[in-house]
Order: sequence, then structure tokens, then C-alpha cells
Amino acid sequence: MEQEKPREAGGAAGRKPDDAPPPAEAWTALSHLLSGILLFGGIGWAVDALFDLRGFVVAGLLTGTATSMYLIYLRYVKS
Repeated sequence: MEQEKPREAGGAAGRKPDDAPPPAEAWTALSHLLSGILLFGGIGWAVDALFDLRGFVVAGLLTGTATSMYLIYLRYVKS
């Protein structure tokens, strides 16, 4: 039987701890964050404007931020 090789201690996607992530990953994470904020903030603004309410813009912005950060966590930290 073959013995399993020990796993290297490192970050996501098999990188060594000394390796910096490529700049493309940072721009991708930033674009995910901004698009979530804009999407959910826009939905909140539309609900506010459509039903003549207040507070959905703030709720949308907070929801978009939290959702985007969670998706970034799943993609880059947990993998």
C-alpha cells in the first residue's frame, strides 16, 4: 500500500505561506464585494422608491456587504 504524503502547511489552493496571492485574486474579491453592495443597495433603493418607505437602502447595503464577504470567505479562505 502507498503511504500518503504529508500535506504541506499553506494557504488556499496549495500555496506556501510565503507566497503572495496574485493581484488578479484581489481585484476579483474587490469586484465581488462592490457588486454585492451595489446590487443589494439598488434593490433596497428600488423598494424604498416603489413603496415610499425608508430604511431598505441601508438594509440592502448591509445585506450586500455581509453576503459578499461571506462568498469571498467561501471562495478564498475556506477553499
